[in-house]
Amino acid sequence: MLANLLFHGAASPTTPIEGELYKEVTVGGRPFRLVYGYYEDFERESPFNEPIPIYPDLLNNPVYTAQGIPIVTAMQDICSCYNGKSDGDSCSECIYFQKDAELFGLCSCPRRAQAPPGEEAKET
Repeated sequence: MLANLLFHGAASPTTPIEGELYKEVTVGGRPFRLVYGYYEDFERESPFNEPIPIYPDLLNNPVYTAQGIPIVTAMQDICSCYNGKSDGDSCSECIYFQKDAELFGLCSCPRRAQAPPGEEAKET
């Protein structure tokens, strides 16, 4: 972004391109393909915003490990099981967040876990 400010919006050779692969990451045995992009349309319209790595919305579209543990992102909004600072607003501030690769983590909250395939759900 600093380069865009200095060169009045001119793209530099290192400016990421929307849709370009940022990184492939494996978290809890599940692969994630992260590409550059924008979370909101208005971000695309500013000449000062460059595409950034886009992480999946795992709060609204949950993904679990083979053991039934929810995979989360550090920046996702808190869920109903949040246990952390009273003014916390992201998953990373929760005591259940266990950092993994990049901005991914695992949620150790027993209320959010799913039974692994072939096992019955545990009552909590």
